This record gives sequence, C-alpha cells and structure tokens, in this order.
Amino acid sequence: MNVARRILRFLRATSFVYVGFLWTMLCFVLGMLCLIPAPRSGRIAHFVLRMWGRGTLALGGVGLRVEGPGTLKGHAVPRMIVANHASYLDPPALGAVFPGQLRFVLKQELMRLPFVGWYAKFAGHFLLDRGNPREGKRVLDRAIARAKRYGLCPLVFPEGTRTRDGKLAPLKTGAFQLALAPGIPVQPVAILHTYDLMPRGVTAPRRAGTVVVRVGEPIPVEGLKGSPGRKILAEKVRVALAELGVE
Repeated sequence: MNVARRILRFLRATSFVYVGFLWTMLCFVLGMLCLIPAPRSGRIAHFVLRMWGRGTLALGGVGLRVEGPGTLKGHAVPRMIVANHASYLDPPALGAVFPGQLRFVLKQELMRLPFVGWYAKFAGHFLLDRGNPREGKRVLDRAIARAKRYGLCPLVFPEGTRTRDGKLAPLKTGAFQLALAPGIPVQPVAILHTYDLMPRGVTAPRRAGTVVVRVGEPIPVEGLKGSPGRKILAEKVRVALAELGVE
C-alpha cells in the first residue's frame, strides 16, 4: 500500500510540475491572443485565467469548493478582494472561482517568471515595486484609475508573502490603500487547506484533497482615510478572516 501511495504521489508531482508547465504555456498563448480584441479591459482573457486555475488544481489532484454568506454574487460591483496566502495553490484557486474581472496585485519580482510574469503585465494585473515608494505611488494611481474605468476587482494578499507556519501573518496596512483611495468595499476571502496540501518549500501537492474558498461579507470603507483608516481596515479584515476559519 505504501508503494502504491508513493507511485501516486510521484505521478501527481510529475503531472503538476511538467504537465502544469505545458498547461501554463498554452494558457499564456491563449490569454495573449484573447487580449488582442480587448487589450485594456482584458474581459475575454479573464476566462483563460479561470480555465488556467481549474486546470492547474486538477493536475495536482486538488478539488475546489466555494462557501460563505457572501459567496461571489454581484461580481459586477467593483471591490477589493483580500485573502490569506499560504500556498502556491492560492492564486489558481481564486482565479478559478472568481466570476468578475479579477486582477492580482503582484510583486514586481514576479515579472522574472516566464509566461506568468509576462502575462500578468500585458493582462493589466497590478505590479508593485516595494523597493521604490515613488514608483509604487505612480503604479497605485494608475491601478486605481484602471480599476474604476473597467470595473476591475484588485486581489491582494496583505501578508505580503506566503505564511511559513500555516498561521495568518501580520497584515501590511499599505495594501489597503488600493481600496481606500477609490472608496470601494473590501471583501475578505479565506482560502483553507492549501497549506496542508502544498506548504512553502514544496514544488507539488503532497496529496489529493479539496481547497475551500470561504467568502465573507464586504466591508465598507466609508469614513476611513489615511494611515489610521488603513489600520482600522486591516484589523477588520484580520477579524473577518479569523471568523472565516483562518488560524
């Protein structure tokens, strides 16, 4: 039985790494082609993102379930999605389930990744250079203008990086400026079980399983401004994520 488990684990890892690479390349080409008719809004290319997310999880033997009182209805209303970050499985999980125009807020360093980084830039995802505050401010202003014009929903992982122990790390308050400036509500989303399946330092899911995306009710931002407002909002999001099941 142990031998059979090892074989299944090897096949799953091989599928996730090597077939997953080919799958990402294919989605990259399709996504770039879909950007041609709508390069600014990227509405058609968004379907490729959802397809990539579902396919990536399937290659690792990972299922997906969406729960929560907020679900993801009313996706035509722009808001900022805020989620915990525990695994490389988090982006494909959210990309697979979000029906609206989702755009990731990503670190500039991800531009070095082939295909994923290139597509992120051309598809209008928000790339922030944390080492250059002045450039970061310009990128933020452009991101806000684009989100307003095209009804985009920025997605941010306010912890800044994947957790090392499966617990929610402190939330960086600067991440919430993207919501306060345009005055859009913040919707907390808990991604559960990805750390158990594929923690930091692992290149493929360790076993088959199901990821749960649990959606909370939107948090209004009216009356919140500046640094104090960001701190208040960060605390509200931390409490909301805890209530949704994030430890």
